[in-house]
Amino acid sequence: MNEEQASIVIELAREFMHLAQTAYPGSDKGYFRFSSDGSKMGSVASFAVKTEATLVDPFSHQSFFRIMNNKFEALMLSLGNNRLTAVLIIDSEFNYDIKFEYVDLDRWAITKLNGGSGIPQL
Repeated sequence: MNEEQASIVIELAREFMHLAQTAYPGSDKGYFRFSSDGSKMGSVASFAVKTEATLVDPFSHQSFFRIMNNKFEALMLSLGNNRLTAVLIIDSEFNYDIKFEYVDLDRWAITKLNGGSGIPQL
């Protein structure tokens, strides 16, 4: 990862941690998943306390999702690929990690449908 890409990742983590502090205080971990197949992109996020997750409402946090999607799109273009799934993980101690997938774009789903917990399988 080059300096520009690292800077974008730090901005993403900062934005996500700000949402955690203001809208989801007391959460242990946060998960933000961005995916693009080249023709469409989208994102979903959740916060967890132990094993119980709450999905972030995209309508209540439209501005947050717009900012995050724009930053992830810039990161994706900087990486030179328009097909990407990435998951950003933060915790209550302000640690963060990011993972990238270029082949299996369905990886790390964040859902509560069909028995999902809202926590991605890392």
